[in-house]
Amino acid sequence: MKSRGVGALRRGEGRPPLVYGHRGVRGARPENTLAAFELAAAEGADGVELDVRVDRDGELIVLHDPTFERVTGGADTRAAAELPYEEIRRIDVGSGERAPRLTEVLALVQARGLALNVEMKHDVPDLAAVVRATARKLGAFDPRVPVIVSSFDPRMVAAFGALAPRIPRALLVHRTRWSKAALELARGLGHAAHVERILTQGSTVRRLLQSGLVVNVWTVNDTREALDLAALGVDGIITDVPGLVRGALG
Repeated sequence: MKSRGVGALRRGEGRPPLVYGHRGVRGARPENTLAAFELAAAEGADGVELDVRVDRDGELIVLHDPTFERVTGGADTRAAAELPYEEIRRIDVGSGERAPRLTEVLALVQARGLALNVEMKHDVPDLAAVVRATARKLGAFDPRVPVIVSSFDPRMVAAFGALAPRIPRALLVHRTRWSKAALELARGLGHAAHVERILTQGSTVRRLLQSGLVVNVWTVNDTREALDLAALGVDGIITDVPGLVRGALG
């Protein structure tokens, strides 16, 4: 198993980019569930990407949206932040799956030899609570497992770095937030930029790579696009179809 640190997140010399299953294998299994992460491992993903927020008890759960409305097809509109995990574990988020605690996913990635890409959600009542819980949980996790922590909110990235400086971190960059200033902000905050695929014209990727940042691109589901990004030198590709992308990249 690779060791913790930013070096473990860079593509090796002569090797293809790392492939991260976006919320596991989104679409083939209910997103952000143990079943989705297990399938990503089975399809040959190098790692998995997931989202964390805290429940009413301050524990980290793996869930993208603030509420369960979308993943339950409207059957449950309650907010995760207002529920204890005893309630959350009863909610069917698809095919009998439930939103797991991050602790459960940590055990899975450790057992499967996967890297872990954790997004701290910023649409939460208490940003600091998410940062503290993430730093505490990952700070105590197996240091041999490659981990990177990201957010769209630069305040969360900075606060996480202050609490857990040894864990690599990244600024997530959306098309509406890209600028040269975003590049400088990413360099100042951490070790990587996680960039939306629409921003990945050659000059942008080269500028990012030349800055010394690890560059991971989301969400890439087209194999031709994945091959083009690999040729440009990106370090990681975040995809809903990790088996397909891994097969194309070799």
